[in-house]
Formats: sequence, C-alpha cells, structure tokens
Amino acid sequence: MAQQFDSDLLRKIDAMTPDQLIAFKQVCPTDLRHYMNVQRAWIEEDIYYLGCELNRPPSPSQIAERILTGKQSRRFRAYYAMRYPEKVSCPESLALLQ
Repeated sequence: MAQQFDSDLLRKIDAMTPDQLIAFKQVCPTDLRHYMNVQRAWIEEDIYYLGCELNRPPSPSQIAERILTGKQSRRFRAYYAMRYPEKVSCPESLALLQ
C-alpha cells in the first residue's frame, strides 16, 4: 500500500512545473535524522536507476552530475514535504498545490 501511495505521489510531483517545485525550497525538516535517512534512500535508489539507464554502474562523476544538474533535489524536497507533512516546519508550500 505504501508503494502505491509513493507511486501516486511521484506522479504528482513529476507533473509539477519548475515553479511549483521551487516553492518547496522553503521546506524545513523538523527531524533532521529522519530527513537524512529518507534522502539517503532516495539517492541510493536514484543511483540504481541511473545504472539501469547506463546498463553499467555509474561513475562517481556521473552520480555527481546527476545530483548537481538534475532536478532530483527539488523533487526530493517536494516528495518529503508531501509524504511527511508532519515532519516539516514550513508546510505552507503545500498550499501552493491547492
């Protein structure tokens, strides 16, 4: 059930405009340990999918490029705020989606 929820949530996030994603910049996690654990899992999964796209393990420079130039960090902040609204101190970003 949680996986279906995440899939639906990720589809919503992928449909957002860049301006909508930027609005999540204000999100401030209240439990930094939880935020870092979720972010670490997010990055590991993204590295796995990058390897699938390349049909080989990605190099450190390819991983860095994906993280620094992609929109993954904005997608993650939106995901975290929408998945764990009780763990952010700036949930007003969610009002932008209404």
